[in-house]
Amino acid sequence: MDDEVEVSQNSLPAPEGLQVVPRTVVPAGEAEVVAMLAEQARFDGNDRMRDVAKQLLGAGYTVATAARRLGIRPTTVWGWSKEPDFVEIIQAGAERRKNILGEGLQEAAEAALSALLEVATDVAAQPRDRVKASEAILDRCGITPQSESSETRVGVTVDVDFDERLARIVAASASSGSK
Repeated sequence: MDDEVEVSQNSLPAPEGLQVVPRTVVPAGEAEVVAMLAEQARFDGNDRMRDVAKQLLGAGYTVATAARRLGIRPTTVWGWSKEPDFVEIIQAGAERRKNILGEGLQEAAEAALSALLEVATDVAAQPRDRVKASEAILDRCGITPQSESSETRVGVTVDVDFDERLARIVAASASSGSK
């Protein structure tokens, strides 16, 4: 029994790679709160800083990224973001960011299609790779042949069996009827 305990203790992972994660959030200290309030007071009257923040947000930057670029706390920009003119600009920036990302995805899709076409038409490539690339292209454009399901095949088999039995019955009844 003691041997079993020793074996299980030896199989435990070493505590060196483990880190303790705190379960409570430490509230902001007095110095941090004072610094946040001082920053807010300093930039509340600074229209130039607010204008630059609006430009960054309108260009599609997130609030956190705009704050980092300006060298100020994100809470300051978050405070501004609640104002109506900031809300409109943030929405326009988010739409712009979505369009830019969409364009990037389209470019990536075109590059992927070019790579697939290159493999599909490369005579030096392995045949299985050419077939896979061709299947991927056809799958993406919706031109894949429909494979027969097992139900369809069974239905056809049942119909053929029925036809054969019906032919035997007719043949048997014709031969018995002529006697």
